Amino acid sequence: MGLTAAEPVRLIFDTDMDSDCDDVGALAMVHAMADGDEVELLGVAVSSHHEWSAPCTDAINTWYGRPDISIGAPKGHAAQAKSKFAKTIAERFPHDLTSAAQAEDAVALYRRLLFAAPDRSVVIVTVGDLTNIADLLKSPASGDQPDGVTLAKQKVALWVCMGGNFIGKPAHDDLKLTNNNFTGDKAGSLYAVRHWPTRLVFVGREIGSVPSGLKAGARLQELPADHPVRVGYEAYFGGQPKDRHVADQTAVLFAVRGLRDYWDIEAKGFMDLQADNTFTWNYAADRHEYLLKRTVDGKPNDREIEGVIEGLMMHHRTKPIR
Repeated sequence: MGLTAAEPVRLIFDTDMDSDCDDVGALAMVHAMADGDEVELLGVAVSSHHEWSAPCTDAINTWYGRPDISIGAPKGHAAQAKSKFAKTIAERFPHDLTSAAQAEDAVALYRRLLFAAPDRSVVIVTVGDLTNIADLLKSPASGDQPDGVTLAKQKVALWVCMGGNFIGKPAHDDLKLTNNNFTGDKAGSLYAVRHWPTRLVFVGREIGSVPSGLKAGARLQELPADHPVRVGYEAYFGGQPKDRHVADQTAVLFAVRGLRDYWDIEAKGFMDLQADNTFTWNYAADRHEYLLKRTVDGKPNDREIEGVIEGLMMHHRTKPIR
């Protein structure tokens, strides 16, 4: 990724923070790894127009002792979904951002953070819609800053995208398993994937969602009642926390720690994405990559990955709320 082992990953986390509680777990993991000096969280971009997504994100950041992390939100077209947890977290925990309207424009946030970063040093992980990525790539040059494609090419080492179903060989996606992170903003997804200029790795649903079999969350009931991840899962399930898929969490884990002994990777080919968001993996050129399950003695190491993710989600803050 262009980083030495001693350096924390300079990360921009991009989330819809609305429909599914795994976004809460994924952001919690970012903070846990930041507490362990694995991550420097540059900023969070929210991709949803849901009114409570940005305040919820700010409340989580504040609880983990990082109230000043910049948060961006889309100012133009964007998707949104209902949320069972965002308002609950935002109303229960202190924060400054009272609405998405108060948040910085997501494209402006991306451009500002990327321009200030060393070349080829930033990792972006998206666990929601791809609206912000598409809008960044479409953004024109401004002042001493180049256009969005050039800026991304200069500054971003890796984009990790949670999305797609990589079934078969060559992999293909007919959307029978759904693919909400692409289909919420079909045009934006198509533009982002087709125009991205640097390394792009997809973390498909078969890695951490249906049909992967991986799940975590039930143990959150062991956390203190005032822990936002427990509160988020309680709100999502309408009571006691339960196990939920870990799609977003696997994307974050790879973005920060890489393959390790968790996964293998398909590094040949590219996602030939169509306007309806179906795709076939095309081996005519090497532009994209996607994660593969790794087996140990013929068995997938699902329980190991679940344990790592669960441990990070159970982490308690080390920085006091300011």
